[in-house]
Amino acid sequence: MPQLDPSVPKHKALSEYIRQQIADGVFRRGDKLTSENTLAEEFNISRQTVRQAIGTLETEGILVRRRGSGTYINASPVKSHRTMTIGVIITYVDSYIFPDIIKGIEQVLTSKGYTMSLGVTHNRVENETRLLTSLLEKGVDGIIAEGTKTALPNPNLHLYEQLNRCRIPYVFMNGYYRALPCCYVVTDDRGTGYKATELLRKAGHSHIGGIFKADDMQGHERYAGFIQQLHESGAELDEDAVLWYSTGDLISLLSGDYDKQVIKRLERCTGVVCYNDDVAMRLMELLKRCGRRVPEDLSLVSIDNARMSKLADPPLTTFGHPSEAVGREAALRLCNMIDTGMRDAPVVMDMPLVERQSIAVYSPRNGASR
Repeated sequence: MPQLDPSVPKHKALSEYIRQQIADGVFRRGDKLTSENTLAEEFNISRQTVRQAIGTLETEGILVRRRGSGTYINASPVKSHRTMTIGVIITYVDSYIFPDIIKGIEQVLTSKGYTMSLGVTHNRVENETRLLTSLLEKGVDGIIAEGTKTALPNPNLHLYEQLNRCRIPYVFMNGYYRALPCCYVVTDDRGTGYKATELLRKAGHSHIGGIFKADDMQGHERYAGFIQQLHESGAELDEDAVLWYSTGDLISLLSGDYDKQVIKRLERCTGVVCYNDDVAMRLMELLKRCGRRVPEDLSLVSIDNARMSKLADPPLTTFGHPSEAVGREAALRLCNMIDTGMRDAPVVMDMPLVERQSIAVYSPRNGASR
């Protein structure tokens, strides 16, 4: 018997199940949907719950009722008039991974005859509100969006639901909203956090700290991989050695005002997993101000493989963000959704290791050594 997601209301879980069945090709356009009675029996729910789920999908244009015949997968959900414009919403335009993401998006959209309307949120929800409202008013064929503060409840979900009602497809990249059934293209952040921690463990480090971003899901996922590897390898989790920061707080945390506090929090550590290369390089500068050396006193591993990471002293061991591929894949998924009227399946991309010189082998007797 198929199971519904118990963490969401039953009618929403059934709606998502039907969407996924369509995305997986179990139901195709023009197919007749399983009857309300059968769905109610299969999932042990009331017919009223089934009707509510079907009503939601009707509003979105995914299903259509035919009087006296039943409910069908909508055979023509695509709008008859296209604007040939795609809205692209990103958090930052000048941060190191985003030029390549935009490049990947633009390559695909240009090849398919679309123009791009670009907006930047600076990871602030009020800017996301403004951009979504503007795109809804102007009219676009689809939207590629990087979620804003994706670890927190988002007040703009009603605008994404309005996009559903208007049959405007959207694809998230890097982060997405868990409360919203959607297509997304992300990196394997949990797996990368795990592998980054594993590198330090294999180099002999047992006291490992971390610096993670608190308001984006990537930070939570990378932390989840971090603690999973510590648990599996038998290393101790020192919560005092895990630092969290939110958007806008990184500069103040690592710019000099809190050097003594950061050093105190990390004093037992021989290695640190950094949320990204920006964090790692700021931490390097902090350590240098305090007379500490990388990797002799503290080994570092980070994520993203920004261009600046190989220019660090020493060059950073990091995991590469497939930024251009993320942009291309998000654009390809969106174009397919525009053409078919169906939500596409999500994509999770690997982040390859780039080994450099910021990790030293640790010996309990002799300390770190190259």
